[in-house]
Amino acid sequence: MGERGDWVAYYDEQGEREPREQLLDVLDRFDREGRVGDAVDLGCGQGIETMELLRRGWRVVAIDAEPDGIRRLRERAGAEPRLTAIVSPMQEVELPETDLLHASFSLQFCPPGAFPALWDRIRRSLRPGGRFAGQLFGERDTWASTESEMTFFDEPSARALLDGLDVETFFEHEDDEGDAWGQPHHWHEFHVIARQPG
Repeated sequence: MGERGDWVAYYDEQGEREPREQLLDVLDRFDREGRVGDAVDLGCGQGIETMELLRRGWRVVAIDAEPDGIRRLRERAGAEPRLTAIVSPMQEVELPETDLLHASFSLQFCPPGAFPALWDRIRRSLRPGGRFAGQLFGERDTWASTESEMTFFDEPSARALLDGLDVETFFEHEDDEGDAWGQPHHWHEFHVIARQPG
């Protein structure tokens, strides 16, 4: 694969992978409550998770800065009326009120100076009983020492973002699997599912 940022190559490498386990986990929580509603897939890429949300009956606003990702999603979804697909950097888009804000391996790409306002919009977008599901990248991630326009957290800072939410899942993950562009990489992430009280 090419260098980081070669999203076309990344999408081609992903192919038709299965939806990520975290999305399936959070959707099972809604299923147990008998709830289906509105979702935002923030940093949706080519829309693999968006398609799973649509398959389960959700209405989805899918947002990504990469036009090729949104093009691929629209090709997958066809004329699906429950999908709104938007090309925009996450820090510039208005977030609608929603039951689920899903941000799978995307929030680290928000520049540090824009992250506090983005996180405030994410929290305000959640309806009572709504959930955030996504990852926050840790300070030991390889990119934390090389990428000044990406956002990283230590564990106390990551947990502080969740103050006032009901934290259903918070676990730390580290490994050295290498990145999607074929480069050595140490991954450090906090995986979060958190519910808006009410």
